[in-house]
Formats: sequence, structure tokens, C-alpha cells
Amino acid sequence: MKPGFCVVGFTLLFSSIFMSILKKDTKIFKRFYSLLDLQQKQKYDSIIKERLMIYTFGMTLGIVFGYYYYFKNPNDKYIICKFLSIVFTIKLSIYYFFPKSPLMLYSLKTKEQTDAWADIYTEMKNKWIVSIILGFFGYLFLSFALHK
Repeated sequence: MKPGFCVVGFTLLFSSIFMSILKKDTKIFKRFYSLLDLQQKQKYDSIIKERLMIYTFGMTLGIVFGYYYYFKNPNDKYIICKFLSIVFTIKLSIYYFFPKSPLMLYSLKTKEQTDAWADIYTEMKNKWIVSIILGFFGYLFLSFALHK
């Protein structure tokens, strides 16, 4: 495999897979949700729905552009790597740059709520870091396996 596009494409692919597989501590999410009043719960549910829609839109747009590249360049030696790079780069870019409603943090009223939110933030950040590292090592493993 050629390093550039393949490293990016397969690292992000494996990272997404690991991100969905890694066990999430549901207790901290339940604890946070239980600390919210009705209005905050509605806001939280709205934010989750909004973020899911943005994620889905970014993934769909990434796939559309990935397939467009795929069909325009069918003889490209690294077509799968470039396809994956296009899909995941567009997905992440859309999610990052798309305008979103204010963070849930701004709707919290007590220290207990902000502490619970900080626990969620820390877990998700750590999960993301681990998934990127595992994705990169997954790419290395695949790369070495295919070269032997």
C-alpha cells in the first residue's frame, strides 16, 4: 500500500470501527441525564438529534464524493485508499465546520451537572484518542499482512 492516502483512509476507517466497538461507560451518561431538569433534557435530546443529523449528512456527502472519485478514476492504483480518505475527511470536516447549536455545557446550572458533563467529555476524548491509535496500528497490521 502507498503510505499517504492509505494511512489516512484506513486509520480513519479502523478508528470509526473501534469507536463504535469500544465499550462506553453508560453509567456516566445515565447519571448526567438524571441530573437534568425537563427543559435541559429536551435541550440535550435536541442537541443529540442535531449532531446525529450533521454526522449522517457528512457521511452521506463523503460517500457521494468518494463514489464520484471512484467512478471518475476506476484505474487508480490506490482507489480504495483515496475513496476512504475522501469519505472520512469530508465526514469529519462537515461535522467540525457545520454550524451547531450552543454546547450543552451552556445549559447546565449546577456544579454537579458540569462535573458529570466533564466526565462524559473526558471519556469521549479518551475513547477518540484510543480509536485513532488503534486505527493506525490496524492500518500497520493490514499493511504488513498484505506485504507478506
